[in-house]
Amino acid sequence: MYPVSWAVVEKETNDSWKWFIALLIKDLDINDQGAGWVFISDQQKGLINSMRDYFPKAEHRMCARHIY
Repeated sequence: MYPVSWAVVEKETNDSWKWFIALLIKDLDINDQGAGWVFISDQQKGLINSMRDYFPKAEHRMCARHIY
């Protein structure tokens, strides 16, 4: 498990998460809608929506610390 990226944005909105995910796809050269990738994140609703839109084939898990 490695932290791969982070960003500083004015506000955590759906648009800022879509921007972030689009850059992540480009920088990591992720193909096939995320097949074979597993992402672990907090429960931010905008991020969950963006992950569902951009990575429908990837696994998305919630961080155990944030669930607790």
